[in-house]
This record gives sequence, C-alpha cells and structure tokens, in this order.
Amino acid sequence: MVHFGYDPGWPPFSYRDENAAFAGIDREFLDRLATRLGLKFMPVDSRSWPEAYENAKAGGADFLVSTSESEERAKSFVFTRPYASFPMAIITRTDSPALHSLEELNGQKVAAARGYVGNDTLRRDYPRIEIEIFDTLDLAFLAVSQGKAAAVATNIANAHYVVRNLGLANLKVAGVMPYLFQLRYAVRHDEPVLRDILDKGVASLDQREREAIISPWVKLDDTDVVRWDYLVRWAGALTTLAGLAGGLILWRHLSLRSELEKRLRIQRDLEAAQTRLQRLNEEKSGLMRMAAHDLRSPLTGINMSLGMMRLESGPPSREAFDRIEGLVNQMAHMIRNLLDVEALEDGSRRLQIEPLGMAAAVQETLASLRPVAERKRIVLRMEMKALALAALADRAALHQVIENLFSNALKYSPPETEIVVESGVSREGSVYMRVKDQGPGIKPEEMPRLFQKYTCLSARPTGGEPSTGLGLAIVKQLVIAMGGRVWCESPTAGGACFVVELPAAAGMVI
Repeated sequence: MVHFGYDPGWPPFSYRDENAAFAGIDREFLDRLATRLGLKFMPVDSRSWPEAYENAKAGGADFLVSTSESEERAKSFVFTRPYASFPMAIITRTDSPALHSLEELNGQKVAAARGYVGNDTLRRDYPRIEIEIFDTLDLAFLAVSQGKAAAVATNIANAHYVVRNLGLANLKVAGVMPYLFQLRYAVRHDEPVLRDILDKGVASLDQREREAIISPWVKLDDTDVVRWDYLVRWAGALTTLAGLAGGLILWRHLSLRSELEKRLRIQRDLEAAQTRLQRLNEEKSGLMRMAAHDLRSPLTGINMSLGMMRLESGPPSREAFDRIEGLVNQMAHMIRNLLDVEALEDGSRRLQIEPLGMAAAVQETLASLRPVAERKRIVLRMEMKALALAALADRAALHQVIENLFSNALKYSPPETEIVVESGVSREGSVYMRVKDQGPGIKPEEMPRLFQKYTCLSARPTGGEPSTGLGLAIVKQLVIAMGGRVWCESPTAGGACFVVELPAAAGMVI
C-alpha cells in the first residue's frame, strides 16, 4: 500500500467530489500507474495543500501528486519526470484590457493561493507586483471576480476549469505567462526507490495516453484568449517592424548557431563523463560482488571446521569456538547485506509474489535466531491475533525482512529483556507485523535517517556487535517492492517498534 497526499482544492487535477472522495486528473493518472506497476495507491486526506505538504514532510504520506519542483522542496523530496505540463495564465475581469506584459500589473494586487511555487517565481521576476495570498484558489478567483484584486495567476487548465465550473462569467484569460507548469510526483527523500518506480511508470505513458486522460477534463477554447480588436491594432505596428525583423532574425540565427555548437560540445563532454562514471560504477559493483562471493567460501569452511573442533574439545574451548562462530556468522550476514543492496539497486533481484502465512514465516525466523537470543538472555515472544493471516509477498524477501528486524532488535536490546512480535489486520485491510523491543529507542531527530544506507545512529549495540547500516535500508526496499510500507515508532516508555504492512491475500487465510 503506497500512501499519497494531494491538494483538495486544485481542480481539475485533484479535489474532493460530492462524496468527499479523491477525484480529478491525478486520480486518472494514478489508476493507470496502479494497473501498470501492480501497486495500490491510498489517498491521505487533508484540508489544504500546505497541510498535505507538511504532512508528507513529516512522513504521513509516501509522495505528493501535482507538485512543481523547486529548490526549497528539493530539500525534502525527490521528483519524478513531468507527467503533464500546461502554460501559466493571468486571469482578469472581462472589462479589463488584455495583457501584453506582466509589467502592466506593477503596483496592482495579484491574488494567489497559499503554498504554490508560482508565487515565489512572480516575486522573484516581478518584485513590483503586489501578491495577496488566499487560503484556496477558489477564494483567489472570487477576489478577482469581486474586484478585490486585479488578476490571479495559475496554469491555464486550472483557470478554464474554475472559471467555467464556478460560473464566474465576468472572468477571462487575459494573457499567457512565460512559464510552464509541470506536474510531477514528489517522493520523500527516504524513499528513492519509490521515485524510480513511479518514474518508470510515467515514462511508459505515451503522448496519446496522456491526452486521453487530460482531454475530458480540460477543453480549451482559444477564442477566450484571442482578442481580434487587439490583433487589428497591432497589425500596423507589426508591418512597421517587418523591416527590422529580417535583420534581427539573421542576427539571431547566427547567435543560435554559435550557441548550438557550444551546447553540442558541452553535451558531448557530459555524455563522455557519464559513460566514464557508469563504467567506474559497474567496475565498483563487479569488484564488490566478486570480493563478497570470494569471501563466502572460506567463511563456510571456517564454520565447518569449527563444528568439528567443537566436538573434539572440552567446555572451555567450546565457549571460545561459540564466540568465533558468532563472529563468522556476523561477517556472513554483512556480506549477504552488501550483495542484497547491489542486487536491489541494479534490478537483478526478481520477486515472486504469492500468498504466504505470516505466522509461519515469523516462527521459522524465530527458531533460527533463538540461539543468539539465549546467549544474550533475551526472550522472543509471539502474539499473533490470527494465526491464519496471509499476506501477498515474496517468500525469501519476507523471511529476510523478518530476520533483519529481529536481528536489529536483538542487537540493540539489553540482556534480561524481551522482544515481542504481533500480527493482525489494519483498518485499511492490510496484514501488519510489529516488532517491539526494550532497547534505547530512536531519537525523533534521527527518524528521517533511519532507513538510509550506511547510516549509524547514536544508539550502540549492547553486545559489541558490528553494524554496517544496511539491514533497515534493505527492509525498506524489499517492503516497497512487495507493495507494502514500513515505519518505526518509538514509544514514550522506551524501546522501538518497527511496523510492516503488506497487502492481504484474497481471503487472508492460508
């Protein structure tokens, strides 16, 4: 289940219909992507765009729809390629003259909705325009209609939809701005794999599909914008300037040819640099895989030798062999994590999604980890609310997710404590699993970095175990690849609680 935030007052892209359900162009796009990517998208409702934006920044949603890219937003999100784009327009009253330049609005009020990137662009490029902020676009349009502001700036699709559907007959599209509004998906920084998945889905939509989605919502009528009296007025001036135009065109042609040659050289240099970087990255990945694979064989041999030596030795030596075996197993686990990260990033790991019993998967994993728990005197306890719950997951990936979460809990739990795993059905109908420990927990300021690769937080393992910072990153990528989500809660009573939600199998019984 992938959760997204949206602007409830941004028709025709996103809004709530008469049944308070998410609707608009963005729903049409997400329906196509859900079918194509095999994902299930769930809207996270909010009262306004600023609320939706802040909620996503805080982790309440995995991504946002209909989002323009900006330097400020890039601090919290990564963006997909555009899935639709529209020119920006200026809307005025019908009794106002057409605008030949935005400079004509200097000293006047332009209405705008709170939290939109276009506001910053207008302030930057036209500092003498007075921008008045309203909570919603509807209020901004009404302010212009009632004469409280001279104009409102928005994309042309939104302008036509609002003017026609709100019945504001005294408004018109007075001019088109030199900007392009591009719709993108904004994904939180801690979920780059989701951005890549959405980007591939967007890339798979051809122009015909995009037009088929947009055209029922946006029917632009050029006669609303073109004013023939202005065309006649400007015809004389254009005739006078025709002589100058020829010289300017020739000069521009020569300038463009020089600029094009310069850009072609830069492009060739960039392509060559990209090729070199790609080759170096492939060499790095190949060396890592080769080193990891070459280390597996001697580690297996060491484990076998330890087993034989333990049988022939006395109790004091067996304790030493147990410690050595533990270190060998830790090295093997680190190597497997490195290989898993490489496989997930280069796309070579393929998942086979099928109905799997959650309780059985947890029991098998706990059985393999009990010796480690016994050495630290930690109790592993199951509280399954329904033993027959089944999730849609890949068998190996599900076992790896459970093992990594339990290994992480064992690593940071002090002796004489317990780790509890719960399972049940969420309010959305997903199968969930909670792994709770009694360790130091996660500091609030460290939560955004929790699932990042090679990240070590302030908490330290209680038994001196090593940490590469890969286990939780692998958990995040695998859960997303299986269509689920994972997050961490740090209760006030201490400890950490990791929650995994996966799609439920049909019937949820296996």
